[in-house]
Amino acid sequence: MEYHIGIEDVEPNNWVAYIFEWPGCCSRGRTRQQALDGVTAAIEEMRSRLKGTKADTSTHQSPYSIEIAEEYKSFKSSPDYIVNAFFENDKVPLDKSDLVYAETIFNLNRKELLDVVSNLSDDILDRPIDGEVQGDIRHIVKHIGTAEWWYWDRLNLAFPREQRPDDDIFRLLDTLRKFTLENLPGIIGSDRQTCRSEEYWSPRKLLRRAVWHERVHTMQIKRYLA
Repeated sequence: MEYHIGIEDVEPNNWVAYIFEWPGCCSRGRTRQQALDGVTAAIEEMRSRLKGTKADTSTHQSPYSIEIAEEYKSFKSSPDYIVNAFFENDKVPLDKSDLVYAETIFNLNRKELLDVVSNLSDDILDRPIDGEVQGDIRHIVKHIGTAEWWYWDRLNLAFPREQRPDDDIFRLLDTLRKFTLENLPGIIGSDRQTCRSEEYWSPRKLLRRAVWHERVHTMQIKRYLA
């Protein structure tokens, strides 16, 4: 088995190495090498998470090799917007196996997130966190939900923004996840591509970014609580 890697500097001092065979599975580091050094661990973790699920497959077995297939350098299209990667791999239409994987990993990610935050008190949710861009855990959770809507909006497929239940973070999460799972089958096989703020988007990129984004912020919340 050969795993193909796409690596990019998503932000200053924030490198991500994506494993294309599993959209959203990734390794992060402050440097390019740190991100690459974590790829094997990310693969092993994903194999463990998928074991026994519908997305578990005998093709993802040891021994395996790793190849850097693509590398992307982010850039600014405006003072406040960094254009992130649109890999050649992002152009590949999603197929039915991707749908099985997506449904599985979205459910695993959401359970993990809710296990962490659903029983937190308002005091903990609203407690300011020094240096945190979102300010507190409540706004990190809200950011996860609004970002999922934003990814669909990049493809011009989101529902109207005013219909987002932004005042209730758990209803927001539930609304967006139901929308995602209901609408993913409709973009299977689609070669749709859009460009917003000089950044290109496709169904595969939507899946890659949405899976990555929820998990990385769940792990961030776990670190804050620890």
